[in-house]
Amino acid sequence: MTAVAPKSRFLSLRWRLLAIFTLLFLIVLTGVFVWFLNYATDNAQTDLEADLMAIAKTAAAGIDGDEHSALYTQGQIDDPTYLKINAYLREVKTTNPKASGIYTFVQLPNEPEQARFVVSAAIPPGQSATPREQELLTESAYGCTINRDTRPLMNANFTAAGGFSSAMARGLREPSIDPNPSTDQWGQWIAGAAPIFNAKGETVGAVGVDMCVAEVTAVRNRISQTLIPGFLIVTVLLAIAIYLIAHRLTKPIIGLTAVAKQISNGDYSSEVPESSSRLRDEVATLASVFAMMVDKVREREHKLRQQVAELQIIVDEGKRKQQVDEIVDSEFFRNLQEKAREARQRRDRRPPDQTS
Repeated sequence: MTAVAPKSRFLSLRWRLLAIFTLLFLIVLTGVFVWFLNYATDNAQTDLEADLMAIAKTAAAGIDGDEHSALYTQGQIDDPTYLKINAYLREVKTTNPKASGIYTFVQLPNEPEQARFVVSAAIPPGQSATPREQELLTESAYGCTINRDTRPLMNANFTAAGGFSSAMARGLREPSIDPNPSTDQWGQWIAGAAPIFNAKGETVGAVGVDMCVAEVTAVRNRISQTLIPGFLIVTVLLAIAIYLIAHRLTKPIIGLTAVAKQISNGDYSSEVPESSSRLRDEVATLASVFAMMVDKVREREHKLRQQVAELQIIVDEGKRKQQVDEIVDSEFFRNLQEKAREARQRRDRRPPDQTS
């Protein structure tokens, strides 16, 4: 029993080329887009962390560690020492508007899981904001909202819920950044810290800096909004170019296929399409070879038809001879010959006067 071959669906070579190369270019463009997006985002994140670290180091270097220690152990909020450090932190903040929050903190030996706030860069009650501070307060901090109404009180707990992490604790010994953003009702932030030293070079506290990561998100969004439409346009243009190239490449093959179908039906009237380009390729060579093959097949079929006609004549003559032989060898023909011979013999024996 002959197995029946499964039916297959026809898909034009032109559309196959279009689908394969469009998919290939789409994968390449997507890879380039993802790489560039991650590269730009990482650079923006690195720049943001570098700015944060520079602000923290600058702020820590400008604070007298001995005054800071005395303020924490003996002073009170909004006393002259507090206001002096506060004014300095406010100046650093207005000079570096990316820093949405600047503050100092200390850690007690018996409280390893938390720290205590000392001075904040927030505007103290009863004081007015400078024009630059007022300008910054009327705007968002690069995508995050500045809390205008509250400030941490001196000696208030600085816990993990408020952003105190192992990286911030390490900032009491060396400059450190917590790369994991924290989110609150004001926005999403990254934090870093740099130690404050006294006259003996001992660490007596640290300056903490909060910076909004919305700028990094904004960079990522701007790149996506700019590049995605561009990549879609490039993909469409590439698809059109691929289709035109595929059309040009497959056109002679389609012509050869049509001629082959006509030849299979015994029609040799169509001419094999030839390439008009001066540069020959495999398709042009195939067309030439196919044209030679068609000529040879046409000539061979013509010869075969002549031979068939000659064989038909020979067969017809053979049939006639066979039929004659069959008649001659038949009993009826032999009897007829015998009767004719006897008739001739009687005629020959008959006297002349009996002939009529």
